[in-house]
Amino acid sequence: MTDNTLDNLKQKASEVGEDLKFKAKEAQLQGEKAVDDLKHSASEAKLAGEEKLTDLKRDAQDSSADNKAVLDDKLSAVKDKAAALQDQASEKLDQLKTEASHKLDEAKLKAAELKNEAAAKIDDLKVHATEKFDEIKKKATDTLNSLKGDKTDKG
Repeated sequence: MTDNTLDNLKQKASEVGEDLKFKAKEAQLQGEKAVDDLKHSASEAKLAGEEKLTDLKRDAQDSSADNKAVLDDKLSAVKDKAAALQDQASEKLDQLKTEASHKLDEAKLKAAELKNEAAAKIDDLKVHATEKFDEIKKKATDTLNSLKGDKTDKG
């Protein structure tokens, strides 16, 4: 293997890591958007509930005790809806956090795998280089000994 192959592996590892980071960030942004949308819906429901409550209070002032029960029912329904929307937002946020965490874990695993592959390939390159160096060293030694042997035979 060459330095070019190692550089390619490093580049590939970097690209995979970047892709996973972008995917995790995208999932996080989608989650934040969903939470914002749910919060907006909850605010609208709350505003509608407050308007309804104001209208009902005006009506209740002109009505009897029976109207008070209706008002309480409607108020309870609005509160329940607001609570349900809040629960939905919380669940969605938890889900998105979990997904982002999983994607980050996947990115870490992939990076570790690529690091291990690169380390193994580097070790292979070291072994190969050492073997080649030893071969060259032996050839050089043999050549020098041969040349020394020729000089002693002639001299």
